[in-house]
Amino acid sequence: MIYQRRAIQRRLNELRDVLDGEAVDKLVERLNRADKDRVAAMWELVVLHGLSKCGLLQSEVALESLRRPDILFELGALRLTADVTAVSDEGLDKDNPYSELSQLIEAAKNKLKLPMGGLDLRVRSKHERTKRGVRTVLLLPPRGKLQEFVRQTIEPQLRMQMNAGEFPLSISIDDNDIGLDITIDPTKSPYNSASFAAYDMPSIKDRNPLYSALKAKAEQLRGAYGITGVIVGDGDCVALSGRSTSSDQLSTSQIVEEFFRQFSSVDFVLLLSVRESRHGWMPFQAPVKQNDASLFVRPECDARSELNTLFQTMMEHFPKPVMMPVNGALRAREDTYDLGHHGGYSMLGSDVIRLGLREFMEIFAGLRSLQDNGARNVDAARKFPQKPSHLQAVVLSNLMAGRLPISIDIIKTDEDDNDDWVEIRFGKIDPAIAPLR
Repeated sequence: MIYQRRAIQRRLNELRDVLDGEAVDKLVERLNRADKDRVAAMWELVVLHGLSKCGLLQSEVALESLRRPDILFELGALRLTADVTAVSDEGLDKDNPYSELSQLIEAAKNKLKLPMGGLDLRVRSKHERTKRGVRTVLLLPPRGKLQEFVRQTIEPQLRMQMNAGEFPLSISIDDNDIGLDITIDPTKSPYNSASFAAYDMPSIKDRNPLYSALKAKAEQLRGAYGITGVIVGDGDCVALSGRSTSSDQLSTSQIVEEFFRQFSSVDFVLLLSVRESRHGWMPFQAPVKQNDASLFVRPECDARSELNTLFQTMMEHFPKPVMMPVNGALRAREDTYDLGHHGGYSMLGSDVIRLGLREFMEIFAGLRSLQDNGARNVDAARKFPQKPSHLQAVVLSNLMAGRLPISIDIIKTDEDDNDDWVEIRFGKIDPAIAPLR
């Protein structure tokens, strides 16, 4: 996810000292379930934990409406009620299923015994105009009919071209409902590519994922105590990402202003995301990821300064982000753990080597070997030619020279990492496994 599991666990532990165990158990259950709600639970956790360091925090206190907002917070004269949610472009992705189509075409290629990769998928689009604005829609079959479309339209054309000896394979479809250009040439690249118009840029103030998420929470805050607000975490939503590719794209402030205009029950909106930037001029330096927040306060609310100070302090207790929301949302749907330092190593001459503790344990348990070079899917990796493992060569060289380990140390990292290191130091030649001298 966006934050490391160790950082998440510490915050769960500390939150148990503030909230009742049942509330935290619900968060744990959501965080352990591989689906899109995992990101929402993660944002809720870091917000609750951060606020718990700032004042008196309660969660899911029943209102007169019987609604149970996520947050009831007090700090001096400041009293606020808020709900936490996450927003994504999943609905737009389902309406524009280019990724699913690409996967189905790749599956059809495999069925036809074509080599892996080499697919170039180009999707055309149209602009739908309504009284409220214009939105971009990809010219694709409905999501529920993609399999039938590939089976009845794409596969027969590919097979016919293969039988005729045509290469590269090429299909073009252009009508009112579907617009595709498909080229298959595995000799060009082992990878697939796709190009399409940006369909997820918000262009209608009250018809976009951010507005919909805010609207859903506004209904739950009616009749709430004190200052009311919605805290929105980025679950892979372009509106929160800070990216802009068109002058027609609405800003988050325009969307929130429209929301304030239509819902007087909410005093503030806090948008949470992650930004990355490069420091230094070296091109290979990894970008630095930082937590990011945008606070919007209704003009009639006189607590802007107090809210700004509160949320700045809250974010000082956030973990260090290790993924952008787009990647974190994808990983949240996986039921496996992220790799640690797999495949990474360092050496001090030939006497000292260091490798990831998790990889070391998996090797020790017989699940992998050094020759696998830290591959995520060991069985799949072994089906392809493997590069020689330099680390394995060093270990083998020490063994053949009669040098055994004289110490194995664990180098601990911190909560912003998801693995530790094992440092193995080799000693002098041992006559137990070497010729006598």
